Amino acid sequence: MSIAAIGGYLVNEPSDAEFAHVGRTLVSSAHPQPAPHRMTPGPRPRVSLVTVTFNAAGFISPFCEAVSRLSYPALEVLIVDNASHDGTAAVLRRALPRATVIEARRNGGFAAGCNLGAAAASGDVLFFLNPDTRPPPEAVEPLCRPVFERRDVGAAGCKLVYPDGRLQSAGGVIGEHGFCRHRGQGEHDRGQYDSEAVVDYVPGAALAIRRGVFRELGGFHEGYFPGFYEDVELCVRLRRRGYRVLCVAAPTIEHLENQSIGPTLPYSVRRNRMLFLARNADPEHPYRALGREASRLYRAHVRPLLAALLGAHPWKLRDAWRDWRPAMPGDLAGFALALLAARRTGPHGAPGPDRSRILCSPAAPDGQDR
Repeated sequence: MSIAAIGGYLVNEPSDAEFAHVGRTLVSSAHPQPAPHRMTPGPRPRVSLVTVTFNAAGFISPFCEAVSRLSYPALEVLIVDNASHDGTAAVLRRALPRATVIEARRNGGFAAGCNLGAAAASGDVLFFLNPDTRPPPEAVEPLCRPVFERRDVGAAGCKLVYPDGRLQSAGGVIGEHGFCRHRGQGEHDRGQYDSEAVVDYVPGAALAIRRGVFRELGGFHEGYFPGFYEDVELCVRLRRRGYRVLCVAAPTIEHLENQSIGPTLPYSVRRNRMLFLARNADPEHPYRALGREASRLYRAHVRPLLAALLGAHPWKLRDAWRDWRPAMPGDLAGFALALLAARRTGPHGAPGPDRSRILCSPAAPDGQDR
């Protein structure tokens, strides 16, 4: 599940200028950019397109129409319906009669649905695609061929755009405190991201990975419910094993984004960011990042309330409470989960020699989040 538009839900989010600096450092220094790669004729990989739906009957038709027009010949389509109660599975079977529709017994979230679809897939390459995307007919080959032909490439994504044509993502960078930012988000697409680039991660809204590599990694981590950050962590695990993550030059896919998440979005983003932070912190100092996060939470939530109370300004207290109320539950829940994760490393979070360097860059000198 993509996290391309979560900025408005994050408290004390890094400024654009600060993140631009981090992004340049991570992308240009940590990831040497590849030489242009020309596709040569060769055997086509068999591709399994995997989509996860939940109560999507009202908006799934344009996606089905786009998938039916995909021109790639060696393609199987698997759609996992996460226990919808609006007839989504029936709509899918009518619109895509050749697709395999798997009805999950319960809604285990985006990651669990993807893993279920991947387990049933037979292709060489898995192409995870959100149900609120509109892929062009030629989308499959330029996205999936690189991960099949190039053994150093672990995953590939592409440019995602909003319906009005503005850029949503051209791959992403990971900053301090686990904040993620997409390259080019909100910019007009003038071709500035039309060359292949090595990035920190690519969104799960359109992500290609070899099936064997996905299985070797154990799939998406299903703790990131209902979605968000499972794609980021998958890419971190790939890079930890020496693979590169690419944003390829083509295709460009329209993405409506977060169509079926609903009102839990702010809570889920905060919770999962902190879970990601704890699972990928320096294993020798698992609480160091959480200490910095506790300081950030104090600045974001406690200090404004204390200042308003001590200043005896009712309107300031009202404003502080208004800002605090929607944000704090997710932050607190995430912090509690992060503490547990720091104490008990899961199977996908096994320590690696370059773990902390992969996650984030050093803190800014002024102590502000990036």
